[in-house]
Amino acid sequence: MDGTNPYLPPQASIADGGGRATAAHGEDAEPALPPWRLDGRTLFARHGTTLPDICFFTGEPTKPAHRMRYPLSWTPLWFKLVAVPFPMLAGLTYSALRRSSNVQLALGPAGQRRHRLWLLLCLAAMVNGMALFLFAPSGVAPLLLLTLVALIATVLGLRIFSVVKIDRHYARLLLRPRVAAAFARLPAPPPPG
Repeated sequence: MDGTNPYLPPQASIADGGGRATAAHGEDAEPALPPWRLDGRTLFARHGTTLPDICFFTGEPTKPAHRMRYPLSWTPLWFKLVAVPFPMLAGLTYSALRRSSNVQLALGPAGQRRHRLWLLLCLAAMVNGMALFLFAPSGVAPLLLLTLVALIATVLGLRIFSVVKIDRHYARLLLRPRVAAAFARLPAPPPPG
């Protein structure tokens, strides 16, 4: 046996002498792009890449043990604007417009503590709002509004970064200023290959 895989498609066209088939194969090949690059505060991270050991909450150096796989999801802004007045249409088209990815990033001990604190505050605001709504007398509308503002503030504080866009090669993440400054101090990674 000559060691070739009989299930692979032919690498060269027999009729054309192989020129056109090789060019077509080269056009479909993925370009050798770096695993990540920074543009201002926007981090371009290739799908499935492992990012450097920098805490995404504080910008401090971390250990490889602090890494975790983080799923990402993105829908266009116009979809979010259409989803409010037309929820049925949004429900039908969500899966067709949603783009997903994942990266492996680091969240250090200080970042994990702060993340848990914001999560606890968010949970407390939700429980407080439900208790006010269900058990308080009818004149508590200002307290409900204050609870809603507190809930929105805690959800915004809970976010580690914002997903700006996910395209064919990269997930674009808007980083906190301290995290972006930490990434800017790193040397740019070489492209794979």
